[in-house]
Amino acid sequence: MTITLISASFLGLLLVYLSLNVTRNRLRAKVSLGTGEDEGLLTASRAQGNFVEYAPFGLILIGLLEYSRVSWYLVMGCAVALVVGRYMHGLTLGKFEGRNPFRFYGTLLTWLSILVSSIAGLLKGYGVL
Repeated sequence: MTITLISASFLGLLLVYLSLNVTRNRLRAKVSLGTGEDEGLLTASRAQGNFVEYAPFGLILIGLLEYSRVSWYLVMGCAVALVVGRYMHGLTLGKFEGRNPFRFYGTLLTWLSILVSSIAGLLKGYGVL
């Protein structure tokens, strides 16, 4: 399950970065629990929270597809979309005034990866794929 392993490794690195960013903002704002009234801490916390809301589920689907021997190209496409999408979203949340195109397309890639993985899983499960 090489694709899943490499994807999980890239996502793990991003999680550590996002977690360190939360810790850095907690120390700066002197807030140990919650976000207080600090906008920077809230943004860092939401970037990390959003990551842990989507990345594990997407990764589980990709792993199950790879384990089920679904097309390498399909699994790789979903994995790349998930990893790139999570990086685009996580690294740019709160970095733009107004509309953030990286956040938008990062979310879109993440949802697309989960949607395609889910449909492929159903098709594989029912013996169509």
